[in-house]
Amino acid sequence: MISEVWEYFKNPKNEPYKIHDSEKWSILKKLLVLNIAASFGLGIVMGVITTAVGANLGAHGVAEMFKKYPIYGIFFLAVILAPVLEELIFRGTLTFFKNPKYFSYAYYGSVFLFGAVHLTNFETYADHLWLAPILVLPQTAAGIFLGFARVKLGLVWSMLLHALHNGILLAPMLFFKFAGETIP
Repeated sequence: MISEVWEYFKNPKNEPYKIHDSEKWSILKKLLVLNIAASFGLGIVMGVITTAVGANLGAHGVAEMFKKYPIYGIFFLAVILAPVLEELIFRGTLTFFKNPKYFSYAYYGSVFLFGAVHLTNFETYADHLWLAPILVLPQTAAGIFLGFARVKLGLVWSMLLHALHNGILLAPMLFFKFAGETIP
């Protein structure tokens, strides 16, 4: 599946799969595993590089969210609202690009804008703009998987992939907050 996503990234086309929902579930599970693995791996790379160059990025948006909102609010914002809105904004618009030449620009734009908007997760990102591509590597990779899911499976499936991704990554922190522990 990773080679199929990579080949698609190199040459995106607006060509959905013509398959049943049962097959879509199977593909969604594979995409979820790859997306989570990419997020962890690239998150580690990002952390190593920012630590090596001594970049102080300040508080992270997720940590701030845990300070401000109750557990159900965090769940709603990160696992329901953000996936629906972000998929509508970044990948819902892909429907309008019928011309193959323009579709690839729209796809790449959705991937990189999705990554770029996540720069605001870092309190002092403006002080480290030269690190921007590194800071948003996990989100940019997620944009690749989400764009693939959007085109091949459909918009609802990319929303579901996004929600599952966020939910899995937030689950440990939600558990600790529920247990009354402080999130670092």
